Amino acid sequence: MAYNTPSAVHFDAPLTNLTLAWMGEQRMVHSEVFPVVNVAKQSDLYYLYDPDQMHREGDVTEIAPRTEVPEFGLTQSLDSYFARVYGLGASFDEQMLANEDTQLETRSVTAQALANKIMLERERRWANTFFTDSVWDTEITGISGTSPGSTQATHWSNYTNSDPILDVTNMRRSIQLQSYGYKPNVMVIGKEVRDKLINHPKILNRLNGGATVSNTALVTDAKLAEIFEVEKFLTMETVSNTGKEGLAPVKGFIGGKNALLAYTPSSVGLMTPAAGLTYAWNAIDGANFGMTVESFRGDFLKIKGIEEKIQVKYAYDMKAVGTQLGGFFNGIVV
Repeated sequence: MAYNTPSAVHFDAPLTNLTLAWMGEQRMVHSEVFPVVNVAKQSDLYYLYDPDQMHREGDVTEIAPRTEVPEFGLTQSLDSYFARVYGLGASFDEQMLANEDTQLETRSVTAQALANKIMLERERRWANTFFTDSVWDTEITGISGTSPGSTQATHWSNYTNSDPILDVTNMRRSIQLQSYGYKPNVMVIGKEVRDKLINHPKILNRLNGGATVSNTALVTDAKLAEIFEVEKFLTMETVSNTGKEGLAPVKGFIGGKNALLAYTPSSVGLMTPAAGLTYAWNAIDGANFGMTVESFRGDFLKIKGIEEKIQVKYAYDMKAVGTQLGGFFNGIVV
């Protein structure tokens, strides 16, 4: 006797209640470290006062009766920003949308993917602008040796010979000296750096209960902020694919093996120093923090067989405006 088999009574089809998309789970730091300045023009100038003049000693002198007090003067310089416009778009032909399985949600997923790609690009540009060498006045390079020079530190992955707490303390003092007293209040580290720090004996010894490598405690960013004496402690955990389309993916953490210590104000304004700023050009219609998301339909697209086109644009500039207010650990782990 012949019987039906499972494959004879069901033809595989995409599940209507399950569609997998990979986006939106990565926390990015580019909007959390330095303030965003909303600007009305694509380019403009801003003033910089000379802090050395403001803090120079020796100008105040004793004066004799009926004599005028001596005077001093301040000078300023000019710098500029230019908000370049970056963007990416996608289009959907009418036949594809008409024949699409409902669960694919192509339009919605594509719009989210476009926004995600824009934010990923911004995270990369933030790292290339602020989270790299030769930017900040204070810079320490990690080395494998145990006798570092004045601009070096033993890799924090060397648990026997390194002291990350002391290294950060020394950098904090250097930044305060360079900036006339501004204490760094934010620390940003790469994911690979964090993975080494949370098992470092010097860190574990500072935790309640005297945790050890074999008897560890949960090391949170809040605890690391306390240990390193900063108000905000952030980890760059964003992963990107730098491989070319059609080739094998090349995945890596954008933050690499670096760390940044900097001063940033809670809000920006006149006479408010900051290590870095992001200038967001908001004059474009519909822009929010420099970003616009637009959708187009019409005969001008229909004639090409396109039902809809969507695009995301971002207009901004990132600048290290107070290089004496930041310090960088370059390649601090291996």
